[in-house]
Amino acid sequence: MTGEDRGIGIYRRGLERFGRSAPGNWFLTKVAPRIDPPLLRISGGRFSSAYPVPVMLLTTTGAKSGLPRQLPLLYATDGDSLILVASNYGRPGHPAWYRNLKANPTVEVLAGKHRGSYSASEITDPAERADAWAKALDVYAGYSDYEERAAGRQIPLIRLRRST
Repeated sequence: MTGEDRGIGIYRRGLERFGRSAPGNWFLTKVAPRIDPPLLRISGGRFSSAYPVPVMLLTTTGAKSGLPRQLPLLYATDGDSLILVASNYGRPGHPAWYRNLKANPTVEVLAGKHRGSYSASEITDPAERADAWAKALDVYAGYSDYEERAAGRQIPLIRLRRST
């Protein structure tokens, strides 16, 4: 499905096209993770290098170290919960933040109005996963590229629910 089919504007279509290119992949893996954390902190989680694509600053607890780890991640919304895609850019292994969430599911989120403590759980129900995957693709169609690159590895989807 193209950006136009999904009802996104020309700027966002261009941003998505750039993100799916080789220079865009370089930017997403090397530059954005360095500049987005301060941008997100300064703006209260409202602006990142990928604006208007939703990006959060996620704080996890290291599975081995027990130390806080912060990183910017794209997210989709599903009602009151947030969905994360553990794509690792289509690399063979799961990202470190996914292992951190499995060991310590309580996280801090800074994403505009979505801020505070959340609890993470993996989406395993097939119907729920299919719905969450569709929502993730609406945010960034490049996840389908990552799915192809990750051949043999099912990309985990994580649901974050606000802690009470």
